[in-house]
Amino acid sequence: MDKGRFSIFATILAMVTMASVQALGGQNNSDGYLPMPPLPSTRQPLAIFVFGDGALDVGNNNDLTGGEMGDPPRANRLYYGIDFPPGNNPTGRFSNGFNIADFIAKAMGFVMSPPAYRSLPDPFPDKMEGFTGVNYASANAGIQNSTYANMTIPLSMQVANFAKTRAQLKSLLGGRKPLNKFLSKSLFLIGLSTGMDLVPDSNPFAAAFPPNDNKTQAQRLRDLFGATLTTLHGMGARKFGVINVGLIGCTPPVQSSPGHGGDGPCSDDMNRRAAELNAAVGTLLSDLATKLHHFRYALADFYGFSNATFGNPSATGFANTNSACCPGLCAPSPYYSEPCSNRTEYWFWDEGYTTEQAANLAADAFYSGKMFVTPVSFKRLIATRD
Repeated sequence: MDKGRFSIFATILAMVTMASVQALGGQNNSDGYLPMPPLPSTRQPLAIFVFGDGALDVGNNNDLTGGEMGDPPRANRLYYGIDFPPGNNPTGRFSNGFNIADFIAKAMGFVMSPPAYRSLPDPFPDKMEGFTGVNYASANAGIQNSTYANMTIPLSMQVANFAKTRAQLKSLLGGRKPLNKFLSKSLFLIGLSTGMDLVPDSNPFAAAFPPNDNKTQAQRLRDLFGATLTTLHGMGARKFGVINVGLIGCTPPVQSSPGHGGDGPCSDDMNRRAAELNAAVGTLLSDLATKLHHFRYALADFYGFSNATFGNPSATGFANTNSACCPGLCAPSPYYSEPCSNRTEYWFWDEGYTTEQAANLAADAFYSGKMFVTPVSFKRLIATRD
Protein backbone atom coordinates (compact mmCIF):
# COMPACT_ATOMS: atom_id res chain seq x y z
CA MET A 1 0.00 0.00 0.00
CA ASP A 2 1.42 3.44 -0.94
CA LYS A 3 2.06 5.93 1.85
CA GLY A 4 -0.48 8.48 0.66
CA ARG A 5 -3.32 5.95 0.54
CA PHE A 6 -2.41 4.52 3.91
CA SER A 7 -2.25 8.03 5.44
CA ILE A 8 -5.80 8.72 4.30
CA PHE A 9 -6.98 5.40 5.73
CA ALA A 10 -5.27 6.02 9.07
CA THR A 11 -6.72 9.51 9.30
CA ILE A 12 -10.26 8.32 8.57
CA LEU A 13 -10.20 5.49 11.09
CA ALA A 14 -8.54 7.65 13.71
CA MET A 15 -11.38 10.17 13.29
CA VAL A 16 -13.97 7.38 13.67
CA THR A 17 -12.33 6.21 16.88
CA MET A 18 -12.06 9.72 18.31
CA ALA A 19 -15.67 10.51 17.42
CA SER A 20 -16.78 7.42 19.32
CA VAL A 21 -14.86 8.53 22.39
CA GLN A 22 -16.21 12.07 22.21
CA ALA A 23 -19.77 10.81 21.76
CA LEU A 24 -19.50 9.15 25.14
CA GLY A 25 -17.90 12.11 26.82
CA GLY A 26 -14.47 10.47 26.69
CA GLN A 27 -15.39 8.25 29.64
CA ASN A 28 -14.24 4.66 30.08
CA ASN A 29 -15.81 2.34 32.58
CA SER A 30 -13.90 0.70 35.39
CA ASP A 31 -12.52 -2.20 33.36
CA GLY A 32 -11.24 -0.01 30.56
CA TYR A 33 -13.88 -1.03 28.03
CA LEU A 34 -15.36 1.73 25.90
CA PRO A 35 -18.92 0.98 24.69
CA MET A 36 -19.43 1.88 21.04
CA PRO A 37 -22.44 3.95 19.89
CA PRO A 38 -24.57 2.77 16.97
CA LEU A 39 -23.34 3.60 13.49
CA PRO A 40 -25.34 6.24 11.57
CA SER A 41 -28.45 4.84 9.94
CA THR A 42 -29.85 5.20 6.45
CA ARG A 43 -33.02 4.15 4.63
CA GLN A 44 -33.82 0.86 6.33
CA PRO A 45 -34.24 -2.23 4.13
CA LEU A 46 -37.00 -4.68 4.81
CA ALA A 47 -34.72 -7.32 6.37
CA ILE A 48 -31.16 -8.63 6.62
CA PHE A 49 -30.24 -12.27 6.10
CA VAL A 50 -26.80 -13.25 7.41
CA PHE A 51 -24.66 -16.18 6.23
CA GLY A 52 -21.08 -17.15 6.92
CA ASP A 53 -18.67 -18.10 9.67
CA GLY A 54 -17.90 -17.33 13.29
CA ALA A 55 -17.22 -13.65 12.66
CA LEU A 56 -20.98 -13.28 12.07
CA ASP A 57 -22.40 -16.13 14.20
CA VAL A 58 -24.77 -14.98 16.95
CA GLY A 59 -25.50 -18.34 18.54
CA ASN A 60 -26.16 -20.98 15.90
CA ASN A 61 -23.31 -23.14 17.20
CA ASN A 62 -24.49 -23.13 20.81
CA ASP A 63 -26.41 -26.40 20.62
CA LEU A 64 -24.58 -28.26 17.87
CA THR A 65 -23.62 -31.73 19.06
CA GLY A 66 -20.48 -32.35 17.02
CA GLY A 67 -19.29 -35.47 15.23
CA GLU A 68 -16.28 -37.58 14.33
CA MET A 69 -13.93 -34.60 14.17
CA GLY A 70 -14.87 -33.42 17.65
CA ASP A 71 -17.02 -30.81 19.32
CA PRO A 72 -17.97 -27.62 17.48
CA PRO A 73 -16.72 -24.28 18.78
CA ARG A 74 -19.24 -22.56 21.04
CA ALA A 75 -19.28 -19.08 22.53
CA ASN A 76 -21.70 -19.84 25.36
CA ARG A 77 -19.28 -19.61 28.27
CA LEU A 78 -18.08 -16.91 30.63
CA TYR A 79 -16.02 -14.02 29.19
CA TYR A 80 -17.70 -14.26 25.78
CA GLY A 81 -20.17 -11.39 25.80
CA ILE A 82 -18.44 -9.74 28.76
CA ASP A 83 -19.19 -6.34 27.21
CA PHE A 84 -22.49 -7.24 25.59
CA PRO A 85 -25.25 -5.15 27.20
CA PRO A 86 -26.03 -5.43 30.06
CA GLY A 87 -22.70 -7.26 30.59
CA ASN A 88 -21.32 -10.73 31.31
CA ASN A 89 -23.95 -12.25 29.08
CA PRO A 90 -22.73 -14.92 26.61
CA THR A 91 -24.84 -14.69 23.46
CA GLY A 92 -23.10 -17.13 21.15
CA ARG A 93 -21.02 -14.38 19.59
CA PHE A 94 -17.29 -15.05 19.32
CA SER A 95 -16.55 -11.61 20.71
CA ASN A 96 -16.45 -9.63 23.90
CA GLY A 97 -19.51 -7.73 22.62
CA PHE A 98 -21.15 -7.07 19.27
CA ASN A 99 -19.73 -8.52 16.03
CA ILE A 100 -19.59 -7.29 12.44
CA ALA A 101 -23.11 -8.56 11.64
CA ASP A 102 -24.43 -6.51 14.57
CA PHE A 103 -22.71 -3.32 13.47
CA ILE A 104 -23.84 -3.68 9.85
CA ALA A 105 -27.40 -4.21 11.12
CA LYS A 106 -27.08 -1.20 13.45
CA ALA A 107 -25.95 0.95 10.55
CA MET A 108 -29.08 -0.05 8.64
CA GLY A 109 -31.33 1.03 11.48
CA PHE A 110 -31.83 -2.26 13.32
CA VAL A 111 -31.02 -2.80 17.00
CA MET A 112 -28.52 -5.58 16.24
CA SER A 113 -28.15 -8.65 14.03
CA PRO A 114 -31.34 -10.65 13.58
CA PRO A 115 -31.57 -13.74 15.82
CA ALA A 116 -29.79 -17.04 15.22
CA TYR A 117 -31.79 -19.48 13.09
CA ARG A 118 -31.33 -22.33 15.55
CA SER A 119 -32.72 -20.23 18.40
CA LEU A 120 -36.04 -19.65 16.64
CA PRO A 121 -39.28 -21.64 16.87
CA ASP A 122 -40.39 -23.73 13.92
CA PRO A 123 -41.98 -22.38 11.84
CA PHE A 124 -40.55 -18.86 11.89
CA PRO A 125 -41.69 -16.18 11.42
CA ASP A 126 -45.31 -16.53 12.44
CA LYS A 127 -46.04 -12.88 11.60
CA MET A 128 -44.34 -10.09 9.67
CA GLU A 129 -44.64 -7.50 12.42
CA GLY A 130 -41.23 -7.03 13.98
CA PHE A 131 -39.48 -9.37 11.53
CA THR A 132 -35.98 -8.09 10.70
CA GLY A 133 -34.41 -11.18 9.17
CA VAL A 134 -32.48 -14.25 10.31
CA ASN A 135 -28.82 -15.01 11.04
CA TYR A 136 -27.71 -18.42 9.70
CA ALA A 137 -23.93 -18.01 10.24
CA SER A 138 -21.98 -20.75 11.99
CA ALA A 139 -18.48 -20.76 13.47
CA ASN A 140 -15.97 -22.88 11.48
CA ALA A 141 -18.34 -22.98 8.51
CA GLY A 142 -16.81 -23.12 5.07
CA ILE A 143 -17.89 -22.98 1.46
CA GLN A 144 -17.23 -26.72 1.25
CA ASN A 145 -19.46 -29.15 3.13
CA SER A 146 -16.39 -31.17 4.13
CA THR A 147 -14.72 -28.29 5.99
CA TYR A 148 -14.94 -29.20 9.69
CA ALA A 149 -17.58 -31.73 8.69
CA ASN A 150 -20.27 -32.43 11.31
CA MET A 151 -18.85 -29.69 13.54
CA THR A 152 -20.56 -26.74 11.93
CA ILE A 153 -23.35 -25.62 9.59
CA PRO A 154 -21.77 -25.28 6.13
CA LEU A 155 -22.80 -22.53 3.76
CA SER A 156 -24.94 -24.88 1.66
CA MET A 157 -26.93 -25.94 4.74
CA GLN A 158 -27.33 -22.30 5.76
CA VAL A 159 -28.90 -21.64 2.36
CA ALA A 160 -31.16 -24.68 2.84
CA ASN A 161 -32.26 -23.21 6.16
CA PHE A 162 -33.01 -19.91 4.42
CA ALA A 163 -35.21 -21.84 1.98
CA LYS A 164 -37.37 -22.89 4.93
CA THR A 165 -37.61 -19.28 6.10
CA ARG A 166 -38.46 -18.21 2.57
CA ALA A 167 -41.33 -20.69 2.35
CA GLN A 168 -42.80 -19.28 5.55
CA LEU A 169 -42.38 -15.70 4.30
CA LYS A 170 -44.15 -16.59 1.07
CA SER A 171 -47.14 -17.85 3.04
CA LEU A 172 -47.24 -14.79 5.28
CA LEU A 173 -46.79 -12.27 2.45
CA GLY A 174 -49.41 -13.88 0.24
CA GLY A 175 -47.52 -15.28 -2.71
CA ARG A 176 -44.45 -15.18 -4.90
CA LYS A 177 -44.76 -11.60 -6.17
CA PRO A 178 -44.83 -9.84 -2.77
CA LEU A 179 -42.16 -12.26 -1.53
CA ASN A 180 -39.79 -11.38 -4.37
CA LYS A 181 -40.37 -7.68 -3.77
CA PHE A 182 -39.58 -8.13 -0.08
CA LEU A 183 -36.40 -10.11 -0.72
CA SER A 184 -35.17 -7.82 -3.50
CA LYS A 185 -35.09 -4.92 -1.05
CA SER A 186 -33.39 -6.90 1.73
CA LEU A 187 -29.66 -7.31 2.29
CA PHE A 188 -27.95 -10.70 2.06
CA LEU A 189 -24.77 -10.42 4.11
CA ILE A 190 -22.20 -13.20 3.58
CA GLY A 191 -18.95 -13.35 5.54
CA LEU A 192 -15.93 -15.46 4.54
CA SER A 193 -13.43 -13.60 6.70
CA THR A 194 -12.02 -16.49 8.73
CA GLY A 195 -11.33 -18.54 5.59
CA MET A 196 -11.94 -21.90 7.22
CA ASP A 197 -11.68 -23.79 3.90
CA LEU A 198 -8.04 -22.65 3.69
CA VAL A 199 -6.97 -23.50 7.23
CA PRO A 200 -4.63 -26.53 7.48
CA ASP A 201 -6.25 -29.66 8.95
CA SER A 202 -9.75 -28.25 8.52
CA ASN A 203 -10.59 -30.79 5.85
CA PRO A 204 -8.93 -34.20 6.36
CA PHE A 205 -11.20 -35.68 3.69
CA ALA A 206 -9.41 -33.61 1.04
CA ALA A 207 -6.13 -35.41 1.76
CA ALA A 208 -7.80 -38.82 1.74
CA PHE A 209 -9.80 -38.14 -1.44
CA PRO A 210 -7.92 -35.53 -3.51
CA PRO A 211 -9.90 -33.96 -6.39
CA ASN A 212 -9.10 -35.31 -9.83
CA ASP A 213 -9.49 -32.03 -11.72
CA ASN A 214 -6.84 -29.52 -12.74
CA LYS A 215 -8.33 -26.64 -10.77
CA THR A 216 -6.61 -24.82 -7.96
CA GLN A 217 -8.17 -24.73 -4.51
CA ALA A 218 -9.21 -21.11 -5.08
CA GLN A 219 -10.91 -22.05 -8.36
CA ARG A 220 -12.86 -24.90 -6.78
CA LEU A 221 -14.02 -22.70 -3.91
CA ARG A 222 -14.95 -19.94 -6.36
CA ASP A 223 -17.12 -22.34 -8.35
CA LEU A 224 -18.87 -23.62 -5.22
CA PHE A 225 -19.43 -20.09 -3.94
CA GLY A 226 -20.75 -19.04 -7.33
CA ALA A 227 -23.26 -21.89 -7.28
CA THR A 228 -24.38 -20.82 -3.79
CA LEU A 229 -24.88 -17.20 -4.84
CA THR A 230 -26.76 -18.30 -7.95
CA THR A 231 -29.06 -20.43 -5.78
CA LEU A 232 -29.79 -17.48 -3.49
CA HIS A 233 -30.44 -15.27 -6.51
CA GLY A 234 -32.86 -17.87 -7.82
CA MET A 235 -34.73 -17.66 -4.51
CA GLY A 236 -35.11 -13.89 -4.80
CA ALA A 237 -31.94 -12.38 -3.34
CA ARG A 238 -30.70 -9.33 -5.24
CA LYS A 239 -28.43 -7.32 -2.91
CA PHE A 240 -25.32 -9.16 -1.73
CA GLY A 241 -22.87 -7.74 0.81
CA VAL A 242 -19.82 -10.04 0.78
CA ILE A 243 -16.90 -9.82 3.23
CA ASN A 244 -13.76 -11.47 1.88
CA VAL A 245 -11.13 -13.57 3.69
CA GLY A 246 -8.88 -11.74 6.13
CA LEU A 247 -5.25 -12.29 7.13
CA ILE A 248 -5.71 -15.90 8.17
CA GLY A 249 -1.93 -16.24 8.42
CA CYS A 250 -1.78 -13.63 11.18
CA THR A 251 -4.02 -15.15 13.86
CA PRO A 252 -2.50 -15.46 17.36
CA PRO A 253 -1.84 -19.23 17.10
CA VAL A 254 0.03 -18.73 13.82
CA GLN A 255 1.98 -15.70 14.99
CA SER A 256 3.08 -17.48 18.15
CA SER A 257 4.08 -20.76 16.49
CA PRO A 258 7.70 -21.34 15.38
CA GLY A 259 8.68 -22.44 11.91
CA HIS A 260 5.62 -21.31 9.95
CA GLY A 261 7.78 -19.54 7.38
CA GLY A 262 7.80 -16.04 5.94
CA ASP A 263 9.83 -12.98 6.81
CA GLY A 264 7.63 -11.79 9.66
CA PRO A 265 5.35 -13.06 12.42
CA CYS A 266 2.62 -14.10 9.96
CA SER A 267 2.42 -17.07 7.62
CA ASP A 268 2.99 -15.77 4.10
CA ASP A 269 1.70 -19.02 2.60
CA MET A 270 -1.67 -18.86 4.37
CA ASN A 271 -2.11 -15.20 3.50
CA ARG A 272 -1.23 -15.96 -0.13
CA ARG A 273 -4.01 -18.56 -0.23
CA ALA A 274 -6.44 -16.01 1.16
CA ALA A 275 -5.38 -13.43 -1.42
CA GLU A 276 -5.85 -15.94 -4.25
CA LEU A 277 -9.37 -16.80 -3.10
CA ASN A 278 -10.22 -13.13 -2.66
CA ALA A 279 -9.13 -12.37 -6.22
CA ALA A 280 -11.25 -15.25 -7.51
CA VAL A 281 -14.29 -14.08 -5.52
CA GLY A 282 -13.87 -10.54 -6.84
CA THR A 283 -13.91 -11.79 -10.44
CA LEU A 284 -16.84 -14.08 -9.69
CA LEU A 285 -19.02 -11.27 -8.33
CA SER A 286 -18.25 -9.07 -11.31
CA ASP A 287 -19.18 -11.88 -13.69
CA LEU A 288 -22.43 -12.68 -11.87
CA ALA A 289 -23.45 -9.01 -12.04
CA THR A 290 -23.35 -9.25 -15.84
CA LYS A 291 -25.15 -12.61 -16.05
CA LEU A 292 -27.86 -12.56 -13.39
CA HIS A 293 -30.84 -10.21 -13.54
CA HIS A 294 -30.48 -7.32 -11.05
CA PHE A 295 -27.62 -9.04 -9.23
CA ARG A 296 -26.00 -6.25 -7.19
CA TYR A 297 -23.13 -6.51 -4.75
CA ALA A 298 -20.68 -4.75 -2.48
CA LEU A 299 -17.41 -6.59 -1.80
CA ALA A 300 -15.80 -5.67 1.52
CA ASP A 301 -12.02 -6.08 1.62
CA PHE A 302 -11.40 -7.42 5.11
CA TYR A 303 -7.96 -8.58 3.97
CA GLY A 304 -6.91 -5.07 2.93
CA PHE A 305 -8.49 -3.45 5.97
CA SER A 306 -6.66 -5.82 8.33
CA ASN A 307 -3.37 -5.40 6.47
CA ALA A 308 -3.54 -1.61 6.71
CA THR A 309 -4.44 -1.73 10.40
CA PHE A 310 -1.63 -4.17 11.23
CA GLY A 311 0.81 -1.93 9.37
CA ASN A 312 0.18 0.97 11.75
CA PRO A 313 -2.01 -0.17 14.67
CA SER A 314 -1.60 2.97 16.77
CA ALA A 315 -3.21 5.09 14.04
CA THR A 316 -6.57 3.61 15.05
CA GLY A 317 -5.89 3.09 18.74
CA PHE A 318 -4.70 -0.51 18.72
CA ALA A 319 -1.73 -1.50 20.87
CA ASN A 320 -1.83 -5.23 20.15
CA THR A 321 -2.58 -7.00 16.86
CA ASN A 322 -0.73 -10.28 17.40
CA SER A 323 -2.14 -11.88 20.55
CA ALA A 324 -5.55 -12.61 22.02
CA CYS A 325 -7.14 -10.46 24.69
CA CYS A 326 -8.76 -13.66 25.97
CA PRO A 327 -6.26 -16.46 25.23
CA GLY A 328 -6.62 -20.21 25.14
CA LEU A 329 -10.12 -21.47 25.84
CA CYS A 330 -11.27 -17.97 26.82
CA ALA A 331 -12.99 -19.36 29.90
CA PRO A 332 -12.24 -19.69 33.62
CA SER A 333 -9.48 -22.25 33.95
CA PRO A 334 -6.39 -22.90 36.03
CA TYR A 335 -4.37 -22.59 32.84
CA TYR A 336 -5.62 -19.25 31.55
CA SER A 337 -5.90 -15.79 33.03
CA GLU A 338 -8.86 -13.45 32.75
CA PRO A 339 -9.23 -11.38 29.59
CA CYS A 340 -7.35 -8.12 29.22
CA SER A 341 -8.94 -4.97 30.62
CA ASN A 342 -7.87 -2.69 27.73
CA ARG A 343 -10.06 -4.45 25.18
CA THR A 344 -10.37 -1.47 22.84
CA GLU A 345 -6.61 -1.71 22.25
CA TYR A 346 -6.71 -5.35 21.06
CA TRP A 347 -7.54 -6.52 17.55
CA PHE A 348 -8.03 -10.17 18.51
CA TRP A 349 -10.52 -11.15 21.18
CA ASP A 350 -9.71 -14.88 21.20
CA GLU A 351 -7.50 -17.12 19.07
CA GLY A 352 -9.30 -16.34 15.82
CA TYR A 353 -11.93 -13.62 16.14
CA THR A 354 -11.83 -9.87 16.57
CA THR A 355 -12.81 -7.68 19.47
CA GLU A 356 -15.94 -5.56 19.31
CA GLN A 357 -13.74 -2.53 18.68
CA ALA A 358 -12.15 -4.07 15.59
CA ALA A 359 -15.54 -5.28 14.32
CA ASN A 360 -17.02 -1.81 14.72
CA LEU A 361 -14.24 -0.08 12.77
CA ALA A 362 -14.36 -2.70 10.00
CA ALA A 363 -18.15 -2.47 9.71
CA ASP A 364 -17.99 1.32 9.46
CA ALA A 365 -15.35 1.12 6.71
CA PHE A 366 -17.48 -1.32 4.73
CA TYR A 367 -20.81 0.37 5.32
CA SER A 368 -20.06 3.99 4.51
CA GLY A 369 -16.44 4.09 3.36
CA LYS A 370 -14.93 3.87 -0.10
CA MET A 371 -11.40 2.58 0.36
CA PHE A 372 -12.10 -1.00 1.40
CA VAL A 373 -15.33 -1.83 -0.42
CA THR A 374 -16.10 -2.13 -4.14
CA PRO A 375 -17.84 -1.25 -6.44
CA VAL A 376 -20.09 0.57 -3.95
CA SER A 377 -20.40 0.77 -0.18
CA PHE A 378 -22.96 -1.30 1.69
CA LYS A 379 -24.91 1.91 2.26
CA ARG A 380 -25.15 2.66 -1.45
CA LEU A 381 -25.97 -0.98 -2.22
CA ILE A 382 -28.93 -0.87 0.16
CA ALA A 383 -30.15 2.40 -1.34
CA THR A 384 -30.02 1.05 -4.91
CA ARG A 385 -33.42 0.81 -6.55
CA ASP A 386 -34.29 -1.86 -9.11
